[in-house]
Amino acid sequence: MSSHPIAGAGYLFQGLRLIIRPGIKRFIAVPLLLNLLIFSAAIYVGISQFEGLMQLMESRLPTWLGWLEWLIWPLFILLLFVFVFYTFGLLANLIAAPFNGLLAEKVERLLTGRPIEQEGDYARLLAELGPTLLDELRKLAYALLWAIPFLFLLFVPLVGPVLWFLYTAWMLAVEYSDYPMGNHGLRFAEIRRRLRERRLLSLGFGAATAGMAMVPVFNFLLMPVAVAGATAMWVREFRSPNGYQGPHQSRVATHYILLTIDHLSGRMDGEILAGPLTGRMLEATETGELLGLLDLCYRTDAESAEALEAYLTHERGQRFREPPPRPDAERTPPPPSPDRPGMDESEARAILGLAPDATDDEIQAAHRRLIQRLHPDRGGSDYLAAKVNEAKRVLMSSSV
Repeated sequence: MSSHPIAGAGYLFQGLRLIIRPGIKRFIAVPLLLNLLIFSAAIYVGISQFEGLMQLMESRLPTWLGWLEWLIWPLFILLLFVFVFYTFGLLANLIAAPFNGLLAEKVERLLTGRPIEQEGDYARLLAELGPTLLDELRKLAYALLWAIPFLFLLFVPLVGPVLWFLYTAWMLAVEYSDYPMGNHGLRFAEIRRRLRERRLLSLGFGAATAGMAMVPVFNFLLMPVAVAGATAMWVREFRSPNGYQGPHQSRVATHYILLTIDHLSGRMDGEILAGPLTGRMLEATETGELLGLLDLCYRTDAESAEALEAYLTHERGQRFREPPPRPDAERTPPPPSPDRPGMDESEARAILGLAPDATDDEIQAAHRRLIQRLHPDRGGSDYLAAKVNEAKRVLMSSSV
């Protein structure tokens, strides 16, 4: 995780890459079309009205002041772009809100390989249209309420424009973070609280979004790019980590992977402990990146490869036959690593998700529950089933 504003800006650029990924492009059509229609209409009306104003001014000004037209037009165009993309953007987001929520859902599925527990795509979109628009109106009221003091401060030389830009950055961070967070039931107040806890990261994302809004052509892509970028930021920065071991959760640690297994749902997640992706949660890492890590595990740590294969098979639907042959040691020498010792009681308890004072009956029940989830005959993993059996053996022998 990072709290640096540059990291926040990086998520916006990641959004630019995400919207062109297969399976995502069709979901940006409606937000993109709305952006084009609303902003084009606003610019057309603004220019038409200004032309009338210029004609009126020319009829009343002396001829020798005609050069003012060449000065006023560029200033007007600049102000028009700033005004349109700061104000009409709120209208575009209001109209496109249901489609933005759907786009955020699809991007999150691309990043995590796991769908949000919702069904119906466009049918659900229509059912949620009313509540979504009400939420957007709340955000609009919040933005307008805070705009009043910042508009007054705008007239303060030097400081005013900076404060206005920071206000805009914050509002854009709130606006676009609402789509992925709202998909998980977070309310508006909770969204703001989470963003305040990572204020620099949030402002970095919002500042990059505000900057993109002022770049011609790119600003038409702003809405889908910002939704995708905010979703990536949510997945990798704001979602609750899965490092805590609850009463029905197992943990299997290897050199590269800490794998966690929920006994009740059977879901797997965990953390990457070593390698180029160190610190990432498995759920928040793209499948392609995990396959790259798997290739590294094949070359350097067989146990990590088995654990990661189990996760990719169970959670991402990947299928593996035989691992690729290890490369010649002279070409790719593996890093030295000490032999792993035999499983101790602490590791066995972590695998079965048991407290130190667990009884024999609790050991048996945890083993039975996990084997039902992880046995190879039920789509599980030989590696994990072996670890569960070994954990039971270690704990049962120590209790004798």
